Amino acid sequence: MTAQTKREIFIEMSILGFLAYVVFFVSVNVNPTLGTIYSNPVLLAIVLGMVDYFFGSKTVKLINKDNSWGKVFLWGIAGYIAVLASSYLSSALATIIPVKELLSLLASSAPVFSNSASLNFFVFAFLVAYIETYAFFVIALDASATLFKVQLNRKNIFNPKLVLILFGLSLAFLLYHVTAKGIQAESTLILVFFMALMSLITIVYTEDARPALIIHILANAIAATSLFASGNFFSVFTLVLPFV
Repeated sequence: MTAQTKREIFIEMSILGFLAYVVFFVSVNVNPTLGTIYSNPVLLAIVLGMVDYFFGSKTVKLINKDNSWGKVFLWGIAGYIAVLASSYLSSALATIIPVKELLSLLASSAPVFSNSASLNFFVFAFLVAYIETYAFFVIALDASATLFKVQLNRKNIFNPKLVLILFGLSLAFLLYHVTAKGIQAESTLILVFFMALMSLITIVYTEDARPALIIHILANAIAATSLFASGNFFSVFTLVLPFV
């Protein structure tokens, strides 16, 4: 293992470790249910990440130096636009695929910062987006590719095994939202699936985690304004989109 690889491991695991502390803070002071829900994905991401580094063939990097930040943002914005476009398809499919509303996200208790718009916005827009992207897309995709012995690159995008992995992880992300966040509408659940699939495709094409992170942060940040915005500034940018 080269010094550069060790440094990459240290940076990625340090970020996840720091987020574990933030999740603990959230569980105590902001939203106990949310903190409990996301503590396990953080720990799972750390364990799977270490296993994949030492015993697998880690392909996806947090920052792939072959991709400039400009290219990464273009991928992220294009992916988010594709998610917006898929919302129309989601609405159409919702009339065909029967999905019932399940569970709710918020706890009945009211911790000290539970009404803080800024903290809640940060949690949903950035913390949740990073944890979900890394645990369910980046680490899970890399580990699955190692397990099923398939290379993660654009040439293999139509490889049957990779296609099954992409759809399987998207479905797993959808099911996680059923148990973790609950469902408000059938179209919302279907949109979550499309967002996961689009994020995974960008990771395969770029071998970089940043485009998927940008897609998820954009989706959650814009959606968060409808719940936590105050004043006219945020209301201008508010779109009626679900948290993913």
